Amino acid sequence: MAYYETAKLTINEKFALMIVVIASFNDLLKDKEKYLLIWERIKKQLERDKGIHENTMHYWALSGEKLENCFAVTPCIREVCRCHLS
Repeated sequence: MAYYETAKLTINEKFALMIVVIASFNDLLKDKEKYLLIWERIKKQLERDKGIHENTMHYWALSGEKLENCFAVTPCIREVCRCHLS
């Protein structure tokens, strides 16, 4: 996230990097104690660059699916989608 937050990235680089960030965060969610601070940084960037990451957020949100059939990160992504993609 430090690189995403500080580097001069193109839209394509931001798009690709956020996919890796969310996939990695999904794995981290297995250790709930560590994820909160990192999620706040990811969320801030998703909100700031929502136009770039809209498709990525829709992918991870799995709209219409029950949470038990989703990724660990799905509830977090759905929260951002509700607030910023409505």
